[in-house]
Amino acid sequence: MKSYIILITIVMVLLVSSCIILAWGGHDVFTFLVVTSIPEFDYQRLVEIRQYTYLEKRAYNGQRYVTEDLILTDKARINIDEDLVRKSGISFSPNQLVQDGRLPVWAVFLVYACFPDNGMDFVEQSEILRNLIGDTQANRHAYLKVSFFEYFEDDKSFLHFVRMSREAFKKGDEYWGYRFLAYALHYLEDLMQPYHVRPGTVPELIQYIFDPKIRKFLRNAHSTYDRYMTFLLNSSKYKEEFRQMIRDAKPLILPVSDEQLIYEAIMYSYSMFFDIHAEVKRVFGQILYERKASMEDFKRAEEKGELGRLYELTKKLASVLASLTKGVILKTVSLN
Repeated sequence: MKSYIILITIVMVLLVSSCIILAWGGHDVFTFLVVTSIPEFDYQRLVEIRQYTYLEKRAYNGQRYVTEDLILTDKARINIDEDLVRKSGISFSPNQLVQDGRLPVWAVFLVYACFPDNGMDFVEQSEILRNLIGDTQANRHAYLKVSFFEYFEDDKSFLHFVRMSREAFKKGDEYWGYRFLAYALHYLEDLMQPYHVRPGTVPELIQYIFDPKIRKFLRNAHSTYDRYMTFLLNSSKYKEEFRQMIRDAKPLILPVSDEQLIYEAIMYSYSMFFDIHAEVKRVFGQILYERKASMEDFKRAEEKGELGRLYELTKKLASVLASLTKGVILKTVSLN
């Protein structure tokens, strides 16, 4: 048993050291679709941009954890396609988005759902882990589960920002309430990417230690599925169907604690891993030994009818994620 624990620990260290930052693509579009399709949620409400006045115990990369508003300071630009704007009923001018120091709620979510990937988490609180693997965001964007062993703290990232969001709402600070909530949703979305909770099968992980080809293969499989979400949201011939599925998802408010909710999300994602991983390997197997799949690879595979099962599995996963995300928004906002 002791040798097995050592083996798993070695695998986890190797995985993280090669993981730099792996993020499910499309956080901005996915979150925008969710926010603008919640019944009776006023996503066009204008909220006053407030200064950051919070104390957080978490350590961040200070150069990346920016607390000024990125739109107001012209460091972020709203760039969404006409179909998203039209179907959400939004009318806006990109150059006049800030109105009297206020922003619409949807814009806060659109910009800040991506923010945790900007490098703020390139810090490790454990000196031992930092010495082993250096600076990486993977620790805060994954919750790897192999057999009985669980590693990393994406769940803690989600819980931290949900709490910060509620603190802001209680102070009457809607801007930071929604901004912190956008951060929290990012981590929830990461956890619902199965490769963020399960890096490979047990035989693959054992090979991972000794075979650099398998290391490259698993990294590319992970990155390929990250990209597949971006493909579905923006380039697939099923783009409109996929987007509508997210819009149509009913809010799911689970009568459980935040801790139990995120654990249920992790376990659901974990349960989806094996089927999704099998399909990624079936369609792109040989490519993955050399590189991650490109948008052109997805298009070719889709036209050949090779992505049918992966699409159905991803729709199922994304529908549950959309329902959970809508529920988290409603529950967090309604409690304040």
